[in-house]
Amino acid sequence: MFALLKEMPDFTTSWMRYTMAMMRASNREISEFNDNLFIAAHIAMTAARDNPLSVVEAFEIMEHNVGMARKGLAGTQSKMADYTFDQIEEATRAFLNTVLKTDGEKLGGYMKREAEIMEAVSNFNEQIEAIGEEFGFHFNTPAYKLVHETDGFELYQVLPIKEGVKVNPHLKPIILVPPYMLGVHILAFLPYENKSYSHSFANEGIPTYVRVVKDIMTNEKVQTMTPEDDCEQTRQLCAKVMELNDGKKVTLNGTCQGGYISLMNILSGKLKDVCDALITNVTPVDGTYSDAISGMPTMHHDFITTTLPSGNKVANGYLLSLGMRFVAIDRETPLVKVLDQASLQRATDMNPGKTPAALFRWLLKERVHLPLAIANMSSHTFQDPIADDGTLPVKLFDKPLNIKSLIDLKVPWYQNYAIKDDLVTPPCATAGNKFLEGWDGLESVAFFGGHVAILTSPYGKKAPVTGSFTDANGKASRGPVKFQIDSSK
Repeated sequence: MFALLKEMPDFTTSWMRYTMAMMRASNREISEFNDNLFIAAHIAMTAARDNPLSVVEAFEIMEHNVGMARKGLAGTQSKMADYTFDQIEEATRAFLNTVLKTDGEKLGGYMKREAEIMEAVSNFNEQIEAIGEEFGFHFNTPAYKLVHETDGFELYQVLPIKEGVKVNPHLKPIILVPPYMLGVHILAFLPYENKSYSHSFANEGIPTYVRVVKDIMTNEKVQTMTPEDDCEQTRQLCAKVMELNDGKKVTLNGTCQGGYISLMNILSGKLKDVCDALITNVTPVDGTYSDAISGMPTMHHDFITTTLPSGNKVANGYLLSLGMRFVAIDRETPLVKVLDQASLQRATDMNPGKTPAALFRWLLKERVHLPLAIANMSSHTFQDPIADDGTLPVKLFDKPLNIKSLIDLKVPWYQNYAIKDDLVTPPCATAGNKFLEGWDGLESVAFFGGHVAILTSPYGKKAPVTGSFTDANGKASRGPVKFQIDSSK
């Protein structure tokens, strides 16, 4: 008993530290979550004033909200139960070590460790801010070169940062196309930590370029951009890259929504003289194969729009981002996020590395508005299936787009998807493959992990983007960088 009393002062002090840190962390997550909810509510109320929802639409939204609330509550309960069980187990062991005077962590030491873990979680925002200098592209540095621009895009060359590597003029050039939503910086996650998808190409000497959408808040050409504008300007960028690389045709590599847009542009036939290969990363080829994508209630677009000072309406990036987070609401509630961060700190001995901070920086700070016509196009691809003959649910230049056209255009398609992706599910990413059966130009590769795994861990041991490996389905495969190098031969 004396041993227990001896531990009480340290235990009590650490318990108070833990409690205050827990309150700080929880309040931060609640505030951030509620801020997004209030933004969504404000947009919806403004839209409802001018364009009231029908009774059916209102009922669908209410039903959807109830479903999300249930899913969020279930996720919180499950996480809390697991966390509490682990804590009770460790606390009991520390208690017995203290009372029985056995070797091992004592009660005061246990509580001190937990306090330090929760304090690290409560200071997570500082880590997010600190990672800013290392995360993403920094186009104002010598590591990048502006080579061209159009009305809506800037084209930067990503230069090698690996010691001893120079751009190889004999290799085929590639243009990376990020999604409009959540911006471009996920493609340069942590360049100097060997966690950058764009640099995995550049560091092999491949002439690597990235398409960057100009600031939609100040550029009216971007605000009013249409899929046709995207296609025409992408053709201009490809032509410029050809000019810079001795006439070599370009590989387009689109990620998520950027992959679908790249597919559309190629199928239009407008790029046949400048582009001869396609790579798509976790691209939703048919959104109806994903409950997360197609399960959102449909409503007229005024409910996701914001009017800018120019008078142009755009799709609100905050609301769209929130919608994507609600897909995984069981992992996005404030308490779950706090406990997940605590578990990560504990599992890594309070050294989780820079990846969590960089990932949260991308999710929280890279939200951008979308041109309304682009958002409208994406909405159709989410809600409407590919036709039985392989025709996409959207058109370009008022002409149908058919996946089978890749065969006639002789454009090989390297397609990768993530086996644990709950947003762009494997069936969603591979929905177009049945229309290309027997064609040797299709290469479909299942990567390990979730939606952004290939971007945040391009050199993963199981499936490095630069090498050959056995994919998540047990098939002999190669990474996209190796595909690009092999295409140059």
